[in-house]
Amino acid sequence: MWKYSNKIIYRNVSGNQLWFDRNLSVGGTRSQQTQLELADTSTPRIDEKWQQARPYGEIPGPSPLRMLSFFMPGGALRNTNLIQMNRVMREMYGDIYCIPGMMGKPNVVFTYNPEDFEMTYRNEGVWPIRIGLESLNYYRKVHRPDVFKGVGGLASDQGQEWADIRNKVNPVLMKVQNVRQNLPQLDQISKEFIDKLETQRNPETHTLTTDFHNELKMWAFESISFVALNTRMGLLSDNPDPNADRLAKHMGDFFNYSFQFDVQPSIWTVYKTAGFKKFLKTYDNITDITSNYIETAMKGFGKNEDGKTKCVLEQLLELNKKVAVTMVMDMLMAGIDTTSSACLTILYHLARNPSKQEKLRRELHRILPTTKDSLTDQNTKNMPYLRACIKEGLRITSITPGNFRITPKDLVLSGYQVPRGTGVLMGVLELSNDDNYFAQSSEFIPERWLKTDLAPDIQACPAARTRNPFVYLPFGFGPRTCIGKRIAELEIETLLVRLLRSYKVSWLPETPIDYESTIILSPCGDIRFKLEPVGDSM
Repeated sequence: MWKYSNKIIYRNVSGNQLWFDRNLSVGGTRSQQTQLELADTSTPRIDEKWQQARPYGEIPGPSPLRMLSFFMPGGALRNTNLIQMNRVMREMYGDIYCIPGMMGKPNVVFTYNPEDFEMTYRNEGVWPIRIGLESLNYYRKVHRPDVFKGVGGLASDQGQEWADIRNKVNPVLMKVQNVRQNLPQLDQISKEFIDKLETQRNPETHTLTTDFHNELKMWAFESISFVALNTRMGLLSDNPDPNADRLAKHMGDFFNYSFQFDVQPSIWTVYKTAGFKKFLKTYDNITDITSNYIETAMKGFGKNEDGKTKCVLEQLLELNKKVAVTMVMDMLMAGIDTTSSACLTILYHLARNPSKQEKLRRELHRILPTTKDSLTDQNTKNMPYLRACIKEGLRITSITPGNFRITPKDLVLSGYQVPRGTGVLMGVLELSNDDNYFAQSSEFIPERWLKTDLAPDIQACPAARTRNPFVYLPFGFGPRTCIGKRIAELEIETLLVRLLRSYKVSWLPETPIDYESTIILSPCGDIRFKLEPVGDSM
């Protein structure tokens, strides 16, 4: 059963501060929530720097009641997304503050000091601790052990369990050559996406008759399904697999429910509400559908032609079946909204900056003299301006506002004592939009990422970006760097080449793009582009 306790721990440090350690266990085995057992067990710090630091209890921040009032009608955080919430709290409390834990959630220290980022990362150890999706851990280890057999996955496992999985999947998912072998198939999927857009584009107004964001999700789903399962879902055709259509809907529900039960305060750990039971049903639907796809894909294994690419599932099955099944499910769950949201954000910035888009199109014409040409390893090796545009788009709006760690050691952050076992949220997105770190930070300037000049009108300006490597980290850092980084980059590059080689893209709404908070930042509201075809001549 899922056991829960809340205990106050006193530490022999300046100020005699205290903090909470939540213990949750699954069938007697402690879950991700037991952070202190993974922390350094050496003697508490008594060095001069620690003794001179201000006590943990003096870190600025609201009381629990004050924090609750912020979300009430008329409150400062009412109806804000994660970006807005971070900015409001930073304005109120400064570059370091503590958000009190509520309804069983632990306290979290928010910091906007890159020196704190480095200190946290440099002391994270070989098994970095990051609170994952608690509901997912519960679902897999308590609700459906028949399927997952004790494996939580990279998003929820910690310590040795996490390391065992990560070490198995790294060679498959993080090796560039292994990922890029999917380029021909991903290029074909992107071509089909363009063909579908053509059927939905009004030739007079050059606008789409459908929801562009939803179409991007279907492209992302089709792409990650092929990489993971070597299976085409048909989501870009007139006759998509109905199960794939259902799965896409359940994935959207998953992101919304997860924000409600994993991020916001919730009592589900002690009482299973009707809403949480619906969440478990969503998990069931995702598990059942993906399990069927996995079983179908496995039946075709062993029939590979010599030299034919093995999909991720087939490669991982050769290592460990439990890990393979869990990892592929995680890829399908994580590879839709994240990639489509990132791609849409980058496209938005290019649409709002037509001069940058035209410079990029010159590079794309060199890569693809005609739209009928194919993308290859050879012609995609040198795409510096495209990659600079992607970096710049993710600088302005990454899919998450910060990176999270549980400190395994006693640390001094911004002059305050932060005891081991404390949650630390590093606000990289705020600093990426700060003129102190990126000159003219509100402007879309891909040139800041270039190493050399590309043309008289495309000159590198690295001085416009920070030299601190810990400020810009859209895919995280260290051993817990996003496992899907290589795949996402390849998918985004491939689609942007096809889209911007085929169309001049303009942003139609008079207002900037808006974002809503699920467990990621997802574009929402009025999303409309004008897609004007471009020919094969410059």
